[in-house]
Amino acid sequence: MKIDFLRKFNEKHRLDEDLYLIPGEAVRLVEHIFHCYTGRVSMWYYIESSVRKYPRKIALVYTRPKPGKSVQDGDDMFEVERYTYADLHDIVLRLSYILVNEYNVRPKQTIVLDFMNKPLMIFLWFAVWNIGATPSFLNYNVVNNPLVHCLKVVGADQVFIDENDVGETFNTTLEQIEKELPQLKLTRVIEEKWMALALDKSLPKFRGSDEDRDIKNAHDYDPAIMLYTSGTTGLPKSAIMSWRKLFFASRFFSYAVRINKNSSVYTAMPLYHGTAAILGVLPLLVNGGTICLGHKFSLSTYWTQVKLSGANGIQYVGEVCRYLLNAPPLKDEANNKVTFAYGNGLRPDVWVEFKKRFGINAIGEFYSSTESPFATTNYQVGDKGIGAIRNGGTLLRFVLSFEYDLVKMDPEDDNEIYRNPKTGLCEKPKPNEKGEILMKILNPKKPKHSFPGYVNNEEATNKMFVRDVFRKGDCWVRGGDLLKFDELGYLYFVDRLGDTYRWKSENVSTTEVENEISTVADVTQCVTVGVKVPNHEGKAGYSIIETNDEKINNSQIPTEALLNEISKNVVDNLPHFARPIFIRFESLINTDNHKIKKKAYTNPVLPRGEYNNWNVYYLNQKSKKYEVLTDEVYDGIVSGKVRL
Repeated sequence: MKIDFLRKFNEKHRLDEDLYLIPGEAVRLVEHIFHCYTGRVSMWYYIESSVRKYPRKIALVYTRPKPGKSVQDGDDMFEVERYTYADLHDIVLRLSYILVNEYNVRPKQTIVLDFMNKPLMIFLWFAVWNIGATPSFLNYNVVNNPLVHCLKVVGADQVFIDENDVGETFNTTLEQIEKELPQLKLTRVIEEKWMALALDKSLPKFRGSDEDRDIKNAHDYDPAIMLYTSGTTGLPKSAIMSWRKLFFASRFFSYAVRINKNSSVYTAMPLYHGTAAILGVLPLLVNGGTICLGHKFSLSTYWTQVKLSGANGIQYVGEVCRYLLNAPPLKDEANNKVTFAYGNGLRPDVWVEFKKRFGINAIGEFYSSTESPFATTNYQVGDKGIGAIRNGGTLLRFVLSFEYDLVKMDPEDDNEIYRNPKTGLCEKPKPNEKGEILMKILNPKKPKHSFPGYVNNEEATNKMFVRDVFRKGDCWVRGGDLLKFDELGYLYFVDRLGDTYRWKSENVSTTEVENEISTVADVTQCVTVGVKVPNHEGKAGYSIIETNDEKINNSQIPTEALLNEISKNVVDNLPHFARPIFIRFESLINTDNHKIKKKAYTNPVLPRGEYNNWNVYYLNQKSKKYEVLTDEVYDGIVSGKVRL
């Protein structure tokens, strides 16, 4: 009887999970406080600690594609490179010597890395840390005005460009960069040459001193890395990744999803993303594990690369899981060591089947964002907690309520936080009622110590703060997403807020898309929203365009010249993930103050509207042009035969 009571009590309150997490995280918090006291907040110290503990252990595995090889070549398509912790450290110190003595990289500089996935990017990243400078990771898909803006906003001192894989894309904006940033130093990195130097044992080494990293004045809220996120003004914002955030990712998050020295995780996510860099590379290397790196995601060779790397875990985003699950049986999918997977965006309809088909025992689903100073985790085994982003019990929920919580939204507008008309304060949502996630600022007088915000963008940073939430004088950071708790305390993602949507694992700014389309000569105004596509993760871009030709607006049929111009404009100036998949033409509804009534367009019905009377066009990925969306094409999109 007592055993049955205890079992039910534990199922309701999940004390076993709380008793694992709380003591372990408390130990790590003390560790962090000690490092803050000594000024050794840089994650480079943690990497060096792993080097001392595990010098001969494999730190990094890379499945390098061989030129001229194809899927038919099987294992021979890849050359497997392995680097021990000692190798990694030596290479970083040699590259540091080169950067300091040949390229004049100095402490406090901002060094932009424009690279595809490869060991050299990780080596250069750590070399920049060793020197005492700050790296900024550029999304190599970004071109033209957004690219120039990215370089300006971080105050870049130098840019190192992966000439082998990124040089051609970078060149499309080179003339504009040289005109607007004439003093910016650009270095073309030829991988073969640099790796030969990095592996040359006769080359001198350079280890930056504590003074270079200024440990006497170091704080955990100082910038560690600068990444880019979508901006509501239409241009990317550079989010500051503080040492505190990196510590929590490397030590707290890793503990929650059971990453340790025996973990070996394969990721093909791009390193310019926080998912791969901050929640992939760092948790493995800080804890003595092995990071297995793929050049880029490949459906046909995914499991072969996992097998060759020897990984016992994989990192995912929801789209990848759906791609893998929808694919026919793949070579080596049952011939590998994988027992766990972690990432974000795994939907409940994929979750169970993904575990079953690929023999995965545990899922570590997390929720975070590039700029978010916190994350939630759900380490899920068995059949409980499927689809949740946090599975901590009653005790942990109480503890974490001092760090983050949900706030009730206005019933009339999901973008506005509800305030009680009598008290002026906000309220918490009931179970299964959606609310925006907020993170608490520990010191409301100095909010940037908890949330550094965006580089050189005071306005965007201040918009993230909301005050007088649950009590007068408190301060919280808006998370920008709607979540909900169920009756048992499991936390679930519901939707994104505001002028962004998520597609191809990227956050897309609707303003950026609208601004670009509006530059087309005959376009008068445009509104862009995200739309759910069956059997696809995230939301695809859907733009409704008004032209200066009423015939086009009324008939919803554009001229071929206009379609071609919009197609060219979108393909040339927007990264692939930001290009709207669907467009249609009509006169837009405006409010009394001449703003587009966006809410009227937020839920377009595919394929041709609720009454099947819209003329809709889709972006053909082969021709790179907008073409008529027929029922046949739409069926192909839903079935996966037509790729988006």
